[in-house]
Amino acid sequence: MKPTKHNQQQVTEVYDKWLYSYLNGDIETYDSYFDNAFHFIGSTNNEEFLNRKDTTDFFRNTAEQFSGKTQLRNETKIIEQFGELVILTHIFDAWFSNGEIWNFYDRFRFSNVLEKNNEGWHFVYQHYSTPDSKAQKGETLGLDKISKENLELREAIKRRTIELEEKNRELEIEGALERIRAKALAMIAPEDLLDVVVTLRTEFLKLGYEAQYFWHMLWLPETYEKAMTSSDGTRIGMVMELPRHLHGDIPLLAQWEKSTDPKVIYAMDAEAAIDYVDKMITLGNFQQIDPQAPTHDDIRHIGGLTFVMARTTHGEIGYSLPGVVENPPKEDQKILVKFAEAFDLAHQRFLDLQKSEKQAREVQIELALEKVRSRTMAMHHSDELQETSFLLDQQVRALGIKTWGCAFNIYGENESTEWFGNEAGILHTYTVPRAGIFKKYYDRGQNGETLYIQEFSGDECVAHYEYMSSLPVIGDVLKQLKKTNNGFPTYQIDHVVYFKYGYLLFITREPVPDAYDIFKRFAKVFEQTYTRFIDLQKAEAQARESQIETALERVRTRTMAMQHSNELPEAANDLFLQVQELGIPAWSAGYCIWTDDKKGATAFMSSEGVIQKPFVLPNVGVGYDFDTPLKNGENFHIGELGGELIKEHYAFMRTLPVFGEVIEGVLKAGHLLPSFQIFHICYFKYGYVMFITYERVPKSHDIFKRFATVFEQTYTRFLDLQVKEEQATALHTEKKRLEDTLYNLQTTQKQLIQAEKMASLGELTAGIAHEIQNPLNFVNNFSEVSNELIDEMNEELDKGDLEEARFIASDIKQNLEKINHHGKRADNIVKGMLQHSRSSSGKKEPTDINALADEYLRLAYHGLRAKDKSFNAELITDFDEHIGKVNMIPQDMGRVILNLITNAFYAVNEKKQKDTDFKPIVSVSTKSLGNHISISVSDNGDGIPEKVKEKIFQPFFTTKPTGQGTGLGLSMSYDIVTKGHGGELQVETEESEGTTFKINLRIHD
Repeated sequence: MKPTKHNQQQVTEVYDKWLYSYLNGDIETYDSYFDNAFHFIGSTNNEEFLNRKDTTDFFRNTAEQFSGKTQLRNETKIIEQFGELVILTHIFDAWFSNGEIWNFYDRFRFSNVLEKNNEGWHFVYQHYSTPDSKAQKGETLGLDKISKENLELREAIKRRTIELEEKNRELEIEGALERIRAKALAMIAPEDLLDVVVTLRTEFLKLGYEAQYFWHMLWLPETYEKAMTSSDGTRIGMVMELPRHLHGDIPLLAQWEKSTDPKVIYAMDAEAAIDYVDKMITLGNFQQIDPQAPTHDDIRHIGGLTFVMARTTHGEIGYSLPGVVENPPKEDQKILVKFAEAFDLAHQRFLDLQKSEKQAREVQIELALEKVRSRTMAMHHSDELQETSFLLDQQVRALGIKTWGCAFNIYGENESTEWFGNEAGILHTYTVPRAGIFKKYYDRGQNGETLYIQEFSGDECVAHYEYMSSLPVIGDVLKQLKKTNNGFPTYQIDHVVYFKYGYLLFITREPVPDAYDIFKRFAKVFEQTYTRFIDLQKAEAQARESQIETALERVRTRTMAMQHSNELPEAANDLFLQVQELGIPAWSAGYCIWTDDKKGATAFMSSEGVIQKPFVLPNVGVGYDFDTPLKNGENFHIGELGGELIKEHYAFMRTLPVFGEVIEGVLKAGHLLPSFQIFHICYFKYGYVMFITYERVPKSHDIFKRFATVFEQTYTRFLDLQVKEEQATALHTEKKRLEDTLYNLQTTQKQLIQAEKMASLGELTAGIAHEIQNPLNFVNNFSEVSNELIDEMNEELDKGDLEEARFIASDIKQNLEKINHHGKRADNIVKGMLQHSRSSSGKKEPTDINALADEYLRLAYHGLRAKDKSFNAELITDFDEHIGKVNMIPQDMGRVILNLITNAFYAVNEKKQKDTDFKPIVSVSTKSLGNHISISVSDNGDGIPEKVKEKIFQPFFTTKPTGQGTGLGLSMSYDIVTKGHGGELQVETEESEGTTFKINLRIHD
C-alpha cells in the first residue's frame, strides 16, 4: 500500500542522507542508519553480509573506489508500505569517472527495506539487483576494466547480445527471487508465510518451469507441519500436521533428511502414490482441507506422482509432478534449490514475526492478568468478586477469546458460592449445591484435574439451563433470558479451571483450545491474589477480633470491679462507649435486670454516652414484646420500629416513671427522637442486655451476644461476691462469738488447771505436814536437851571440872548438828512444796528422778493417811541406781508422778472399801533402757475398763464422783510427757488385777 505523505517524506530524507554518505565515503553517517539486524546483498560475487558490522567493515575497505567518482542518472524511486515496513526501490544508471571521462557502467535496481524504531527510520535490508562481473573479490567497482570493455564493446556486439540474453534470464530468476524475498520481508503476521508458499509456485511457473502442487514443510522433532497450495496454485489448499514416521518409513526420504544433500526426487507409481496420500489423510491432523484434492482415479489417470524437494534450514520446500518422472530437468532442480535459499529468509522472517507476535500476545495476556490481579489485590470483601468476574470476562474477551461469561466458584463446606459476570453486567452473589453438574465439577477438581471441559449440546444444554433456572438468584436471570431469547441456548462449552479454593468458569459458544493455557494462567493469578485476600481477611479478622476482645475486656474489667448494683449505670455507659468504638451505629445500650416478678426489668442504660437514670421497663409494651421470645427459649431477639409505630412507642415510653423524665429532658435539649430503630435483645440468666441501633447491623449480632456472655459471667460473679460478702459478715459475727467463747473457755481452763494444781498441792499438804513434823520434833527435842546440857556444863565449869565440861560441850555440838540436819530437811520439804505450787518455767535441768519419785511417793502416801487414818498400803520402790540425773523440767514431771501415784492410791483405796480383806500395794520403779529411761507406777486395784481406757487422756474426762476430780490430771500429764518432754505415757491394765502407767523418756535431748 502507499505510505502516508509524512512517512514518505521522512523515508525520502533518510534515504537521501544515507545515499549521500555512501557516495562520498562518510562511514559514520553510513553506519548510523543501519538496524542491528541489517542484511545486505551487493552487486558482486561474495558481496552478502548478514549483519551491520560486516556491511560497514566492507564499506570502510571499498569506499575510496567510488567516493566522489559516481553519478546517478535517469533515476526512478518507488516507495511502498507493507505494515510497519517501507520498501524504497531506486532504479538508476550508474556513471563512474575514470580521470576526466565519465563512463556508463550499468543500470541498477537498488531495493531498500526500512523500519521505524525509537530513533527513527533505519535500514533492515538492502539489495543491489545487478551483479557486477567486472568487480573482483574485495572490490565494489571494476574501474580498470570499464575503459577496456568500452573500447571492445563495438567489436563484441554479437557476443554481448548473447551475454545480455543470458543475463536477462539471470535477471528474471533474480527478479523472481527478489519478489519472493520482498514477499517474505512484507510479512506482518506468521500466517503470511502461507502466502509466500503461493508466491514460490507462482514465480516458479513464471520462469517457465512445470509444477503441480507446491508446499513448505517444517521438520519438528515429532511431527511435520505442512502447508500446500491448491491444485490451481492460487491459494493454500491444505494445512496439516503429520507424524515423522510418514517419511521415516520411506528409506529414500529418511536417508535424505539425515544427509546434507540439497535436493531429492521421489517418484511414485499410481498405487504407491495412492498409498502415500491415504496414509497422509489417515495420519494427518488437518486444519484446512482442499476440496479439489486429487482422488484415487485422478492419481491413476496421471500415472502416479513425483515429488521434487529442496532442503531449507528448517525443513523443505517442494513441488509435485504428474506421473513418474525419474529425472526432472536439472535447471528446474537448481532453481528450486535457489528458491529454498530465498525461502529461508521468509522463514526467518516468519520466526521473527512469530516471536514478536508471541511477545506481543504475551504482553497482552500479562496486561489482562495484571488488571485482574490488581483488582483482586484491592479487594476488601468477597462481594467484590462480582465486579472482578465482570472484569475477568472483559479481559478474556479483549484477548480475542469469545466468552459468554465468566464466574468465580469458591468452595464452602457443602455448597459453593458463585459470582458471575459477562458483557451484559454482573449478577448478585448466589450459591450452588454440591449436586448434579456442580458435584461433577467439584469431584474432578478433588481428583487433581487442573482443567475440565464440559460440552453441552441440544436437549442436554437446554436441560442444563432448566436446572440452573431452579436455583435462587441466577434462576430468575435465566428465566428472563429464556423469555427474551425465546428459549435457552442449545450449545455451550464450560471450561472449569481449578485452583486451591475452587475454580474459575469460562463459558464459550465454540471450542477455544488455544485459550486453555490462558484460562489456567488466570486461575493461577487468581489463586495467588485470592490467597493474599484470604490472608488479608484473616489479618483483618484477627485485628477485628483483637479490637472486640479489648472492648469485651474493658466491659469485663468494669463489671468485675463493681461492688454494688448502683454502679450498673456507669457500667452501662462503658458498654455503650465500647460498642461505639467498634464502629457499631448504636443509639443506646445497657443492662436490664429482671424484677422479682419477672414481668419487667430494671434498665440501666446509656444513650449517646449519657447515663440514664435506672427505670423499670415492662417486658411487653407498645412497639415491642420481649416476653414471647423469652418464653420460646430464644437467647437473641431483634425487633424493628419505624413509621407511626415508633411514635406510639415513644409516647408509651413517656408514660413510664423516670424514663418519661429522661425523654422530656432530651426533647427540651432540642434533640429529636429516632424515626427508626432496632432492638437487639440478648437474654441471660438474670435479665437481658439491650442494644438499640439506627440501622441493621447483622455482622454485629455475634458481638452483641459476646457482650451479653461477658456481662452474664461478671454479673454472676458480682452476685456471688454479694453473697460471699453477706456470708463473710455472718462469718465475722460468728468468729467474734467463737473468739469470745474461746476466751471464756481458756479462762475457765486456766482456772481448772490452777484448781488441779491446788488439788494436787492439797493432796501433798497432809503428807508435807507429816513429813515436816519429824524434823521439827527432832529440832525441839535436841534444843531442850542441849539447853539442859548447857546448864550442866556451866555447873561443871563452876566446879572446875574442865574435862567433864569439854565432854558436855561435845554432846551439845552433836545436838546442834542434828538440829541443823533436821532443819535443812524441813527447808527442803518447804522448798519442794513451793516449787510444786509455782508455774513451770519451761526450763529443763538435771534432776535426780529416783529422789523425785521417792519423795512424791512418801508425800502422797502421808497426805492420804492424814485424811483417812484407816488407809494403809504397802509401798514398794525399785529404783535403778545407774540412771543418774536426767534433763527435765522437775516441777512438771513431779506433777505427773504425783498425779499417777495419787490415782494409784485412789484405785487401791476404792477396792479396799469394797473388800476389807484386800491388801493395797502401790509400787514405783525406774529403769535405764540404754538411751531411754522408764518410770512405772503400778497398783493392784480394779483396773480400767476397755471402753474407759480409750478416754482417760481426754481433757475433762474422769471416773471419780462429782467434786472429787477435774478430769484434767491425766490430760495434763499426757501433754507434759509427750509435748513437753518428747516422751511417751502408756497405760497397761487388766480388770480386777490392776493398772500400770509407764513414762518413757529419752536421756539425751
